[in-house]
Amino acid sequence: MTALYLKFLITPTLMLAISLASKRWGTKIGGLLSGLPVTSALVMLFLSLEQGPGFALQAVPGALAGLATVQATYLFYFLATRRVSAFPGCIAALLVYAASAALMSHLHAVALSVVVTLVMLSLIIVVTARQVVPANAKVVQLPRWVIPMRMLTATLLLLAITASAQWLGPVASGLLAPIPVIAWPLAVFAHVQGGHHELGAIVRGNAIGGVGVLGFYLAVNGLIVQWGTLASIAVAVVLAVVATFVLAKLLDRR
Repeated sequence: MTALYLKFLITPTLMLAISLASKRWGTKIGGLLSGLPVTSALVMLFLSLEQGPGFALQAVPGALAGLATVQATYLFYFLATRRVSAFPGCIAALLVYAASAALMSHLHAVALSVVVTLVMLSLIIVVTARQVVPANAKVVQLPRWVIPMRMLTATLLLLAITASAQWLGPVASGLLAPIPVIAWPLAVFAHVQGGHHELGAIVRGNAIGGVGVLGFYLAVNGLIVQWGTLASIAVAVVLAVVATFVLAKLLDRR
């Protein structure tokens, strides 16, 4: 029961903190924060605590495949919505996500997932590098229900994955871990209300954060058996945060 209480306490609290920070400091910071492995870390933590470190280790290939799929979907949505509006872009992006997830779940090779993820992240960073800020750019004001919706969705996702982990198996559980509970609603609302430039800021920040997520999973993969659950996930989260903000600083100087 302690683990269940922690899920209800930690997950919505983290979602609230990141959502308020995004609202306070804008889409650029929002994109970076939404790209951090918040949901992923919680899923891996509770999978390891409830199913054992070995189960979490077996979930890493699926999680890396899921990360590659998510970034491919962001890239597709960003490019597609140069020509179409948000609604058909979302429908097409969801279809791309489903097809990519099905393909990557059958492959679930760590090296291939890492390569695909790095390619997707690099392409996103490149295509969003030289966006022109429109003269009529405006601040994006999200509806009041968005933050509670993120908190509820993230908590329900975590509960669903961890409760059905034995039935899903480690690969499918890992594949669901990187689902962008925070970033996807943030990206779509930013696009609808602020235009393609605001979408680019979210997607770019999320891609930079994706480098940290990649480091998180690789660290968990290498450390969880030897170091145990809490120490390995703590180190992996610190690595992800440092990698994200170092890369963001480096790119800002260019």
